[in-house]
Amino acid sequence: MNEKRRTLLKAMGGSTALAALAGCISTGGDGGDGSDGSDGSGGSDGSDGSDGSTGGATGTARLWVDLSDAEDEAMSGYIDEYESESGNTINKEAPGGELDQQLETAIPAGDGPDSWIWAHDWVGRFAVREDPPFLYDASDDVDVSLDSYTETARQAAQFDGALYGLPFASETVALFYNEDMVDEPPETMEEMVSIMDEHHDPENGQYGLSYPVTDPYFVSGFIQAYGGNIFDEENLEVTVDSDACKRGMDALETLFDYVPSDPGYESQIVAFADGLAPFAINGPWELGNLQGEIDNLGVTTLPTVDGNNPRSYSGIQLFYFSAMLADADQSTVDTATGLAEWYTTSEDVIQTNAEEQGYIPVLADVVGNDDLSSEVQAFAQQVDHGVPIPTHPDMDSVWTPVTEALERVFNGEQDSDAALDQAASEIREAL
Repeated sequence: MNEKRRTLLKAMGGSTALAALAGCISTGGDGGDGSDGSDGSGGSDGSDGSDGSTGGATGTARLWVDLSDAEDEAMSGYIDEYESESGNTINKEAPGGELDQQLETAIPAGDGPDSWIWAHDWVGRFAVREDPPFLYDASDDVDVSLDSYTETARQAAQFDGALYGLPFASETVALFYNEDMVDEPPETMEEMVSIMDEHHDPENGQYGLSYPVTDPYFVSGFIQAYGGNIFDEENLEVTVDSDACKRGMDALETLFDYVPSDPGYESQIVAFADGLAPFAINGPWELGNLQGEIDNLGVTTLPTVDGNNPRSYSGIQLFYFSAMLADADQSTVDTATGLAEWYTTSEDVIQTNAEEQGYIPVLADVVGNDDLSSEVQAFAQQVDHGVPIPTHPDMDSVWTPVTEALERVFNGEQDSDAALDQAASEIREAL
């Protein structure tokens, strides 16, 4: 189990860290899922000797991923299917280390991927990069209608009118619980604390909760539970030191006493996976792994705080289009965008990912599907309670100071109000 890509310590890379139904694919075909031999993009099905993409020539593209084991295995299978149907080749690679740091090195050196997978919060950050550019506007290359996706998802893939990726899932954190340890999932913080008290015995390796509590992404719901925003994107204001956020931080601190002493992602998730804690707060990317570890796994929304639903940050998973495509052969552009089109508009892919990986669909034709599992429905409900991660480049300056503030409070080095005041001051100085 590798450290998760949505761990904001990782998403930050040291400096930074989804809804309305709409129409259907407006391309030449019926926008199928590829089961008829097409690539799912609504174009040719290849029966005329073409590759089902844009003109017959096959191509090769590099895709960088940072996925859990279960996700990675599934992605490899889908790539095999795409390659078989299109004749194109996808070289999937896991570059290692922090993905954005790898991109920061590889793209300027001309050795970056043609596409990569990550949440939408990097769009604004990379879109404003000019020397060199990091993203490729594929508006003229993509043959799928953006109306195929939910409104929030299609907005997440664009910046200043440019299309920098295609969306395939939304995500946020929710409450996992071990049904062998929890009779009824808690609806309120008080109920959750009562259950945690029954199990928390750190001297004997038992804990009340598994939760990476020093990661702003993971704890955003509680900090923002009273209506405050860590960063006010609409007004471009730093508001993590607001009274509302401080009240939320006080609620979050209640949970600090119930987690393993190492707040790092691995130490936390292992405690739950090994049956040593009744609860975990984590994302849908862990669903496939945890279902293999916990016989009776449940998922529900985060418990309310004084009647307020925690407003957790949510992300839209994208196939990003890299600036490497600007100078690439058209066959490479067609291969990279073709995979993204096929994957993100295939109802079979999206439905299967929802069932097996807990991915929350953003393909409009699947969003209202009553067949979605209870686990996925729980994550989708939490997304409805939450707020999208701000994409404005100023958000880059928010992650590290807030992370460090959380660490100081967790380690008992600073009181939470002072920690948030210091974080806000550091962010304002950086902007």
